[in-house]
Amino acid sequence: MASFLALLPRSLTTFLFAVAALLRFYGNIDTTPISKIPLTILQWSFIAFILGTAALLVNLGLEWNAGNRSRNREIEARERETRRDNLADEERNRAAQEREKTDRERERANRERDRADQERNRADQERSRADQERQRAARRARIQNRGFVLQTRYQLAPSPEARATLIDFLSFIQEYGE
Repeated sequence: MASFLALLPRSLTTFLFAVAALLRFYGNIDTTPISKIPLTILQWSFIAFILGTAALLVNLGLEWNAGNRSRNREIEARERETRRDNLADEERNRAAQEREKTDRERERANRERDRADQERNRADQERSRADQERQRAARRARIQNRGFVLQTRYQLAPSPEARATLIDFLSFIQEYGE
């Protein structure tokens, strides 16, 4: 139906101009073809020409409207595509920002983990030193206790064996410095 309506103004224009030309060039100027309507063939030719011109103007208007609609559709399609591209760019930018944020968070977490490892290592070193100090203190205490025991034994029973043991202990302390 739409294609028929699109063809109608062109066909009608052609037909009306053909009728106007036929009446103008082949008709008698003073003849009235329809007795009840007092118009001459020249006047009928003029009416056909006016109607053909009106049909031509309608056809031009329809063509202009169709051209504008197609141009508007193209412009809207370009605008939609531009909007779609802009949205895609914004989405890519957001994704890049999210990646950067994630990378910064990962780096911060790595720094925190490294700091925690360093703290753990320091704490382990402190515990190791404290263990060494305790072992040294325990050794000193054993040596002092042994010396105290040997000294007490010698004072209680000053025998040559106790004296030899005390001398060996003194030479041990002099040799190893503890």
